[in-house]
Amino acid sequence: MTLSFRARKLGCASVPEYYSMEQENVAPKSARGQEFLVEFLLREGLISQEDLRNALEQQRLSGASLARILTDHGRVSEDDLKRAVAAEHGIPFISLTPEQVDPTAAHLVPDSLVRQYRAIPVRIEGDRLMVAMETPLNLAARDEITLLTGYTVVPLAASSKDLAQAILKHFSIQEVTKQEIVDIRLREIKEGRARPKTVVRERPQEGSEGAVIRLVDSIIHGAVAAAASDIHLEPQEPEMRVRYRVDGMLNDIMTIPRHVEPALVSRVKILANLDISERRRPQDGHIAVHLDGRDFDLRVSTLPTVAGEKVVLRVLDKGSTVVDLQRLGLAGDDLQRFQSLFRRPYGMLLITGPTGSGKSTTLYAVLRTLNSGTNNIITIEDPVEYRLAGINQIQVSLADSMTFATGLRTILRQDPNIIMVGEIRDLETAELAVHASLTGHLVFSTLHTNDAAGAVTRLIDLGVEPFLIASCVLGTVAQRLVRSICLDCKETYAATAAEIAEIGAPAGPAATLRLARGRGCPFCYQTGYRGRSGVFEILHVSERVRARIAEKQSSGEIRKTAVEEGMKTIWERGMEKVLAGTTTISEVRRVIGHQES
Repeated sequence: MTLSFRARKLGCASVPEYYSMEQENVAPKSARGQEFLVEFLLREGLISQEDLRNALEQQRLSGASLARILTDHGRVSEDDLKRAVAAEHGIPFISLTPEQVDPTAAHLVPDSLVRQYRAIPVRIEGDRLMVAMETPLNLAARDEITLLTGYTVVPLAASSKDLAQAILKHFSIQEVTKQEIVDIRLREIKEGRARPKTVVRERPQEGSEGAVIRLVDSIIHGAVAAAASDIHLEPQEPEMRVRYRVDGMLNDIMTIPRHVEPALVSRVKILANLDISERRRPQDGHIAVHLDGRDFDLRVSTLPTVAGEKVVLRVLDKGSTVVDLQRLGLAGDDLQRFQSLFRRPYGMLLITGPTGSGKSTTLYAVLRTLNSGTNNIITIEDPVEYRLAGINQIQVSLADSMTFATGLRTILRQDPNIIMVGEIRDLETAELAVHASLTGHLVFSTLHTNDAAGAVTRLIDLGVEPFLIASCVLGTVAQRLVRSICLDCKETYAATAAEIAEIGAPAGPAATLRLARGRGCPFCYQTGYRGRSGVFEILHVSERVRARIAEKQSSGEIRKTAVEEGMKTIWERGMEKVLAGTTTISEVRRVIGHQES
């Protein structure tokens, strides 16, 4: 069996895997495939003879495939390898643009298969369907598209980025759901159930059931594809509004006609195992979803409003990994300062910030770092968002009388080394956490305050004695999440005098400062931002700060002392990210505000 036939038979998902595929009774690596790859890369000028010699030497020592070595060391890209595979098998490699895709051809294949196989039909030529594919050797994908459409599939190779842009354009959530709504209307007209202009509340129509199911599925799938943290279904006049929260910002996605709204809400309730007949009181549930090989847990909350039931679905990726400390966004020497706080044998570390500022993510990263297998780590959370292997996690449950206070009291009898309390909300929880830290435990928790110094005064406001706080608190960390500039549409520009003044950079006639911003593109939904990173203010409780706390000084005085000892404020750290070209002044201003400077 030749290598190329075997690769086709197995439907390789990765080009480097293809070039490292073993033959059945020949050599451990494909000499033919490697020779063609080398010839192609040299002919196209993608590598030099020196690059080739170094890669071959590393292959001799490690036994890894040549393709993997070249990609891992940044000599060639995955797209370069795709071009090589395409050339070897006579498959055209095209520079795909969304405009090249015929919508009629594209929608011969459902969006679920387009996203699963990363393949989009481009045009129809007689009885042949030209399909741009990320892995054109995937025979299973080609066979399924052939059976589904009745056309003979002709594969075209395309880059991952070009395919993603075309799929975003032709299979956006707006386009898919628009078609589902049209299907509902057409079915109702066909079955003679025309609607009056004004509709109050009505029961879901059975004939439209399948289309409503597909509509809900497409909304959920669109949220996952957009990396949304929440889905908002909001009854408005005259139509229901659907919004996604992406990177902390709510974005309008579509509107749902009033006559479809009851069926849509009922479908969500059925999935969440809620009472569809109950519309006058709030309900909570969850939906388990498996999409694109990943498991998601959707936390569902319904709320009666004057216009109808508002539904919010919180999207939790059960398979997502906890972020490493290095990826949180800690700048300068903050990472070292932070590590010096949570690596103490006992004491209390507090993370502060508004809801959605990433406090739990930071604590998960800390717990992952400390989870060496020799510590007994126990958490009590509301809710448990991510499962951490090797850590004992407790869910707050008011129905079972499991509150933060009762859970923490029980945890102290479980011989813990490290305790994480999801949030300190009352005096009882605060006093138990302080007691735990004073008796030899390392305690992490969160508070809702504007800055790091405010965490101390918040504990005092709850009723904790200042001398106890001064004795147990190791430090406090305030954090926010700012959106990062999209790398696909990032550009630089000359800063204005006002921007230079706001940053605090030296001004003058000769002052030249270039900042970055995003133009907006399909990959960032025209926002100019994609992804978020943390901005931190780390207050280390030194002897001077401890004295201020014991004296019951204001948060302003505590903050002033910390700054004198070298603490960088959250505003200053935000401006450092602006100067580094990772975010913008307007974004820092939106999230942090001038009052933090």
